[in-house]
Formats: sequence, C-alpha cells, structure tokens
Amino acid sequence: MRLAVFGSTGLAGAALTRLATEHGHQVRALVRDPARAVTGVDTVRGDAHDADAVARTISGADAVVSTLGGFRGPDSIAAGTRNILTAVRGTGPRRLVVLQGFHIGFPGDPQNPGKRLVETFLALRCRPLLTYGAELGELLRATDDVPWTLVRIPRMVAGGASGRAITGRFALGPWSSVRVGDVAAVLLRLAQDESSIHEAPMLYTPRTKRYDTRAAATAIRPHS
Repeated sequence: MRLAVFGSTGLAGAALTRLATEHGHQVRALVRDPARAVTGVDTVRGDAHDADAVARTISGADAVVSTLGGFRGPDSIAAGTRNILTAVRGTGPRRLVVLQGFHIGFPGDPQNPGKRLVETFLALRCRPLLTYGAELGELLRATDDVPWTLVRIPRMVAGGASGRAITGRFALGPWSSVRVGDVAAVLLRLAQDESSIHEAPMLYTPRTKRYDTRAAATAIRPHS
C-alpha cells in the first residue's frame, strides 16, 4: 500500500509511520523538517496549510492518514483537513483516516461528566483545540464524497499494541487512556479496509483484560 501521512513526527504519526514501513508499505510524509522524518520514508517539505505541498504528498497514494493537531498546532486540525479533502478528491485515494480527541462531539455520544471535565481542561489550556475540533467534526459530517473515518481517542500513553483496545461509543474521561501502539495498529488497519466509513468511533485501551465482554467484539488486535 502507498500511504500518505500527515503529522508523522508526532507521537501517533511516528508510531503509525514506523509500523507501516515495518510491514512493507510505502510511506510519504509531509514534514516541516525532513531531518525529523522516520527513516525510510519519502518526504515532502512543507506544512498542511500549503495546499500544493498537501497535494504532492497525496499524489499516487492509496490511502491517507492524518494525525494533525495538538496543543502546538491546533489551527491545522480544520484548515489542514480541508486541504487534504481537496487533494483526495483531486487525486483519488480510496481512504482517509483522521485521528483526533474524543472531545469532538458526534450525535449519539454519551454526555457524561468525564467528557465535560476534559472539555473544561481544554478550554483553559488551549481553547482553539475545541473550536477547531468542532469545525473538523462539522466538516467531516458534511463530506459524503470521500470515504473518511474519524478515530477519537483519550490521552495517549506509552506502550505497544495491547491486543485488547476497543472501539465504539464510550463514557470516557480524564482517567481514560489509549496505548500509542494500539492507535498505530488501528490507523493502519482502517487505512487498508472499508470499515467505519463516515463514522467516528472512539478508541481506548482498558487498563486490565477484565473489560466489558459486550465490547470485546470490537477489540483491536495487533496488525499482522
């Protein structure tokens, strides 16, 4: 598979990129500094605000994964995704997978106190994350001509793929977490299949193996 990755020097993006290259996939990444790129990756220099650089990164790709955003670049969440959607429409990759936080609301989400605590924290630390995140959600919900999936996660912690990460709609909060290895495995799997099209599943890693058996059907196993 030829994979275009945005945000490849971040925690999740780097883990995904390494996993993809380990499995023999060809990866092209848009990076500000090629010296920070994962070894063995084809690079395009620039950022997601540059529509031409975005298009060059996506050209020839079979699938696109975006892990843009975070506290240091919240404005790229919506603006970068717009450029990615435009390029996907123009060059024809069959798949777009986007990673963001579970604070981005979708119809049917649990409205639990834990989510409100996270939203309050983000409003105090980096309010643009909430603003641009909500804009991203609206942008994707209005997009029906691109096969996108939005993966929403709580805080990431170190660790490889656990084999027990689960997807669905959960009452997550500041106590919830997901292993970076699980995130990478799920992103790579979704880039290769057609599950969860136009959906926004949440992903997290239960702290023990004694998790709700009703959710076990959606457990994510390490990518093979």
